[in-house]
Amino acid sequence: MDLARFDEATKHMIIFDVLTNKSPVGWKGERNRLYLSEAGYQKALDNQKAGNIKIISHANVARGNLYYDRRDMAR
Repeated sequence: MDLARFDEATKHMIIFDVLTNKSPVGWKGERNRLYLSEAGYQKALDNQKAGNIKIISHANVARGNLYYDRRDMAR
């Protein structure tokens, strides 16, 4: 378990696929999970717009608990 999940600044969790070698996190073809602050989540959205990653799941984080946007999202 990633302890960043319990940090007070952590507001988002994403699961994403790395699509290019230009991604700042991971290698092309990998699937990763990150716990992010608001600023980190905005950077992830920017990377998705640039085509470097594809976010396949998102959850809001509060006190270490995950609140997924939809029930059918990858976990």
